[in-house]
Parts: sequence; C-alpha cells; structure tokens
Amino acid sequence: MSKHRCKGTVLNQKIATAFTPVAQIISLDGPGMASETFEADTLDNTDAGIPYQSTGRTEGGSVSGELFFDPALQGHLNLLYLLDNPAFPESLTVASTENWQLIFADLATTEWDFEGAGFELSPKVALNDGLKASFSIKVSGLPTFPSAGSI
Repeated sequence: MSKHRCKGTVLNQKIATAFTPVAQIISLDGPGMASETFEADTLDNTDAGIPYQSTGRTEGGSVSGELFFDPALQGHLNLLYLLDNPAFPESLTVASTENWQLIFADLATTEWDFEGAGFELSPKVALNDGLKASFSIKVSGLPTFPSAGSI
C-alpha cells in the first residue's frame, strides 16, 4: 500500500474551453459519494434489524474546501461569478458537462472530472489569520473516474 502526498493536488475550473487551477486552496474534501438506499421493511418482518436495499443509484455528494481568499484575484472573481450568474453565461461557457477537475498530486494521470450543479462560497475573517473562504461545489451525477475497475 502506498501513501500519496497532498501538496500539489489541483482543483481546476473550466473557463471557456480550458481548465484553470483554483489558486490558494488550503484543503479539499470530497466528493462525498454514497450509494442510495431505501428502507425495505415489511409488517411481517420479525427480525429486530431494519432491512435496506440499494436503489441502484449513487449520490454524487459535493467537493468542499478552504482557500486564502483574494477578492481581486481573477480566479477568485470567477468563483464569485458562479454565484452571480449560476446558469453559466457566455463569458464562462461550459464546453462540456464536466466543468471541474480534481487532479491528485502524486497521481498526475488520475483526474476526476465532474459537473458542478451548484456553488457556495463563505468568506472567513479572523483577527489572527489571513482572509479565507470556504467553498462547496454540488456534484451532479458522479465524477468520471479513470477506471473504476470491477470486483
């Protein structure tokens, strides 16, 4: 089992037809995917356990993180633009449905492309710290994995 470093991991945002790194990210979480289930209990079940079954679908979750926020930096203005224009107007045209990309540092060939269906940004101001912001991207569907393989 190998261990991979995190420094150098990149979150890219697609602007027009090019992926552009989101600058000054400190941490990333997710996407927190989960297989969807439903309670499959019946009145004649005498077992104390509650049975569940898979719906055959998976929730894409969200990608979230924290960054040092610079309100004058063009890349951060692009993030704010997503809030002001959530339908991706012409100046931030999404060339495909996969408008975000997560590339892991030690695995440069391992990228997860995904569609962002919603975006959230929250500035954080603290006396003993630099200006930061937390963000969250709602994933629509599932990321495209290089090869999920089979069991």
